[in-house]
Amino acid sequence: MAPQKMLGACLLAAATLPAVAGGPPLTLDDAFARALADNPRLMAGSFRSRAAQAYQEQAEQAPPLEIGFDLENVAGNNRTAGLSGAEATLTLSGVLERGDKASLRGQLAEARGTLVRTERDIDRLELLADVAERFIHVVRDQQLLAVAEAAVALASAAQEEAQRRVDAGAAPETESARATIALADARLDQEHAEHELKATRVSLASLWGERAPRFGPAQASLATLPEASALPDIVAGLERNPQLRRLAEQRRIEAARQQLAQGQAATDIRLSGGLRRREEAGDTSLVLGLSVPWGSTQRAQPGIRASEAEVAAQQRMYQAVRRELYAVVYARYQEMVHAGTEVAMLRSDILPAAQSALEAIQDGYARGRYGYLELATAQEDLIAHRRRFIDAAYRYHRHLIEIERLTGTAAAAPMEKAS
Repeated sequence: MAPQKMLGACLLAAATLPAVAGGPPLTLDDAFARALADNPRLMAGSFRSRAAQAYQEQAEQAPPLEIGFDLENVAGNNRTAGLSGAEATLTLSGVLERGDKASLRGQLAEARGTLVRTERDIDRLELLADVAERFIHVVRDQQLLAVAEAAVALASAAQEEAQRRVDAGAAPETESARATIALADARLDQEHAEHELKATRVSLASLWGERAPRFGPAQASLATLPEASALPDIVAGLERNPQLRRLAEQRRIEAARQQLAQGQAATDIRLSGGLRRREEAGDTSLVLGLSVPWGSTQRAQPGIRASEAEVAAQQRMYQAVRRELYAVVYARYQEMVHAGTEVAMLRSDILPAAQSALEAIQDGYARGRYGYLELATAQEDLIAHRRRFIDAAYRYHRHLIEIERLTGTAAAAPMEKAS
């Protein structure tokens, strides 16, 4: 029964990485670099940032000057026949803006540009968090496959031992049948784990545009749990939350829009000047003009009220989202702490006990002191607790990544490479 003992010890230790075709091992930093190298969403953000800069330059421009030409008293009769009585006027006019409107338009465009740059940073953070989450999913599935392979080896050794006992007349035929069924179930679990790993590898590779993954096993250890910050520090970091940052920038946009709406109440003045030529008299004179729109202050009031309401709405939305985020982060933190506690207990107490129980029953089964049912139960318990260990460690990392996503910090704490 030495092979069975060795396989049981393998289950207790860190799961070995299964052979994965495709290329050299992949680290989390490698995955980050690949995803950032040619990501369409990030490239689109750069173009949007350039467009926002151009819009700002356009918004800061003053109203253009206008050149006008009027021709009067043309093609009439008697004294105005042909061009003999024509009066030609050439003017140059422009609007004198009051209320610092050009500067206010520039500030509004600048606030919009800041939002574009913030969204680009948020896209980058979201991408890195997505990479980290898919990467640890691959690591999890690798280790689950390793456990499934070890479970097949355990079931195979048990089936051989059961058949030996049946052949020796020390056990009924049902023991061999049960062991054969258990081996088939283990092989099905292994086949399922292989397909799960293939799917998660493709999901990770898709983040840098690969349909067929060109990397080997993901190198990381789920069993190494990075220490998280204290809950008060995490809550203090909520101001960096991507959604809150976006709302804050939108609030600045509405504030800039409000200032521009208030500036619209200032009446603009149109000035014009030019020359007028009178063919009949043969003289040229200077023409000056001034026009002022009526009721600018009253016409601006609806826009001012609307912008004030939008500013107030953005402020309330910011407060509502911040409260919701606290509840989400608090729940995530508690789940992460629980997962860490589960990992610690499984590692220190449950897995060693399950390993010892299996070894004792393996010895007893070989000597005829235990039946196949006790052996199968001990094997299933150890395998189940190993899977539970992997799942708990995976949940710890996933909750930590989500907390860091919500607080706008690094995408993921680096996991130690698997030895």
